[in-house]
Parts: sequence; C-alpha cells; structure tokens
Amino acid sequence: MRGGANLWLLSSLICDCQPQLLQIVQKLNKSSGKMDDETLLLLEEGIKEGFLTLDAKMRERHEFDDNAERSGTTAICAIVTPSHIVLANLGDSRAVLSRKGQEAFGTEDHKPFLPKERDRIVNAGGSVMIQRVNGSLAVSRALGDFEYKAVPGLEATKQLVSPEPDIYTIVRDQNVDEFLLLACDGVYDVMENAEICNFVQSRLRVTSDLSTVANQVLDACLSKGSRDNMTVILVCFDAAPKIDPDAVTKEDEWKQKISERIQGMEFMHCNTSVHVNRIPKN
Repeated sequence: MRGGANLWLLSSLICDCQPQLLQIVQKLNKSSGKMDDETLLLLEEGIKEGFLTLDAKMRERHEFDDNAERSGTTAICAIVTPSHIVLANLGDSRAVLSRKGQEAFGTEDHKPFLPKERDRIVNAGGSVMIQRVNGSLAVSRALGDFEYKAVPGLEATKQLVSPEPDIYTIVRDQNVDEFLLLACDGVYDVMENAEICNFVQSRLRVTSDLSTVANQVLDACLSKGSRDNMTVILVCFDAAPKIDPDAVTKEDEWKQKISERIQGMEFMHCNTSVHVNRIPKN
C-alpha cells in the first residue's frame, strides 16, 4: 500500500479531523471566511490529531484482523482556502507549488538520515544503516509499519517511525500561484521539483485537460525508468499557464513528424524479407 491511494484511509482521516474542522467552520462563518492565526493553529492541531488517531485505528485493525493490510503508507494532504494553502506531509510523498514559472515551495521528505529523524530513531533504540531505518525502511514517518512502533513506554511520535506529519502553511498570492502538484515518491524518484514544474507548465500551454496533464506526468516518469507506485493530483489556480496557440502548433507539428516516422518504419518492416541459405548435408 505504500505510496498508493486508499479510500478507507482518506475517509477515516477526514472523520478523525471532524471535531476541529467543525470549530474551524464556525470560526470562519463568524469572520467572513478569514483565516487568522488562531484558526490556522486549530487547523494544524486538528490535522495532527487526525493522523495520530488514524494510525491508532490502523493498529487496531492490524492486531485484530488477520486480513488487514500489513504494510505502511506515506501521505500528502492539502487544504486550499482563498487565503492559505495548508499542507500535511508524512513520509516521502511530496507537494510542490509553482509560482511565476518556477518552483516556489516543496515539502521535505522524511528520510532516516536527516538529523532530526536520526536522533529520534537512535533514541528509540534503532539505527540508521544504508540510509534506512534498521537497514530496511526507507522512510522515517508513516502510517502503519507497526513493527517499527513497538518500543514499550514510548508514545507514538517518539517511536522509530512516527505517524506525526509536518504541517506547512503558505499564504496564497492569487496573482502568481500557478498550480500545486501532490505526488508520491515514484514520481520524484526520477523528476526533481524544478523539472516537474517545467514539465507541467509546458503541458498546460497545449491542453486545459488536467487529467491529460497528470497522465503525461506519469508517462514521462515511466519513460525515465520509475518502477515505484505513482499517484498524481494536480490543482491549478487562476495564474496557471493558459493555452498558447504557437505551442499547440509546434506540438501538432512534432506529433505529425513522429507519426510519419513511425509509418515509415512500419513500411520498411513490411517490405523487408529475410533469406536463409541452407547448406545441404553431404
């Protein structure tokens, strides 16, 4: 399940955040939708509590249901309001924000070799070998993976692998915010943040179909050799690149050249004969 989507996890996370979300909605109604510092803090606390509660529920399923999923999963979440983007990251899935034609922000992956992660792992009695938790797990925070959360007397956030997400709050600028891309590590294994921003920008200049753009991201990653799970969510804002007629024309010309070349190769293949000379036995 690592790096993939799971509807049960998503619905459970939303339910576990409901008490805080209800308070936030009530506060926003009173403030005409404005997100003040108190509301943002309440949202951050609610998201963290939701993750911890969800992880505890997963542990219960793990202990009492022999058919329950045994592996863990990373998570990347976004809440977009008119004034803010709030991101929650757990593991090595990642969110990237594009502004003014370039990467403006990217979440930090939770890797065991990072100092703050290594310290927690060592304090819990574990080790970091070949950049992995106990030489095995490549991420230091996740939902599930309970074999790394079994140190007696330690709370969940102090275990070798923690279920606590990092929360990032970004003030929106509707004049320059272009798009937000959320994806798991199968994408970022082969494309850096800046590269994927440039790629998405180029695709948005030739199509307004976001599903097509997302699929083209996955196709590009496959062509680069990615063999890990890949999930992509693309959120476009008002300042996102618009269709450029010149770019569309160049794209069509390029596709035509590729098509002609493929047809030429097929024609050559059909008109190629193979002769085998057999030497008779004496």
